Amino acid sequence: MDIETLGNAGDLLGGLGVIASLLYLAVQIRQNTKAVRSSSYHQAAEQTWNDCLAIAQDASLADILAERAAGEALTPAEQIRGNSADQALIFGFENMLRLHEEGLVDPEVWDNIANTMLTAGDYFRTLLAGRPGPLSKRLLAAIDEFARLHPPATVA
Repeated sequence: MDIETLGNAGDLLGGLGVIASLLYLAVQIRQNTKAVRSSSYHQAAEQTWNDCLAIAQDASLADILAERAAGEALTPAEQIRGNSADQALIFGFENMLRLHEEGLVDPEVWDNIANTMLTAGDYFRTLLAGRPGPLSKRLLAAIDEFARLHPPATVA
């Protein structure tokens, strides 16, 4: 074997090594992307869960939201508490929509989220209709689409 043949073999092995490294890097990036996306979903779900749990555990906050939904007058402090709770919930739902649009929320999970907003009657729809921004409008459209695809069951 002459030096030129050894050089060519070295070039070939070097090229194969580069290709193997690039393939390994692609696999690692894909795994890291999945982990980051999973973490993003988990954080959004946990925040939404905590917001809902806070309302469920705080009777006075639940009363404020119920009174406002019924059209009763609230004190300025009650309005601030109610608005803050609403904004936290809506932000959580908007974040879940964004993650759903990116394919990070399973369709079944998204259906449960949309159904949760629908079972609240017009409460979330009214909140979303009054919020500026494209994400709120897309969330409202997604709720309407879910309602169109899943009409309430009628009792015969």
